[in-house]
Amino acid sequence: MSHINLLPWRDDYKKKKKKEFFVVLALSAAVVLGLSYAGKMYVEALIGAQEARNEFLQKETLVIDRRIAEVRQIKKEKAELEKRINVIQQLEEKRNYATHLFNSLVEVVPVGIYLNNVQFSDEQVDVVGMSESNNRLAKMMRNIDASGWLGGSEISSIVAGPSKPIKLSKFAMKFTVIPEIKGEK
Repeated sequence: MSHINLLPWRDDYKKKKKKEFFVVLALSAAVVLGLSYAGKMYVEALIGAQEARNEFLQKETLVIDRRIAEVRQIKKEKAELEKRINVIQQLEEKRNYATHLFNSLVEVVPVGIYLNNVQFSDEQVDVVGMSESNNRLAKMMRNIDASGWLGGSEISSIVAGPSKPIKLSKFAMKFTVIPEIKGEK
């Protein structure tokens, strides 16, 4: 028995194991390459989905920016319209001031005072006239201040006027129209 040669069997076994090793190595490499490729494809799919989301958000941001610009424009136009409406309301409120002023003058001007000129601009009234006495002029000032609609009366000048048929004094005075507070009349 000493003449049995086991070398070919060992060589065959080593070749077989070597072949199995290379097959397992090739299969392992194929699996690793497959997993790497699958991972790469998955990451690329995630990146593509995120880029699609980003593009969608950019488009929607542009749409919203346009809408915001439209809203700002509308607010600007609204503010301009409100200013116009306020001006028109103020004009409507002041439209009857002249009529109301002349109706009030009848009540505040006492007998013995004669008005020659009445000028009304903004809320300031300038009156030029003649008075039989300074007491009547003082009464007119008290009536103006007590009227509730007129106030701030002040005399700018009193000078002697004609003495025929009666003695008169020329005067100039100013007073203001007090705007009505909304809700009160």
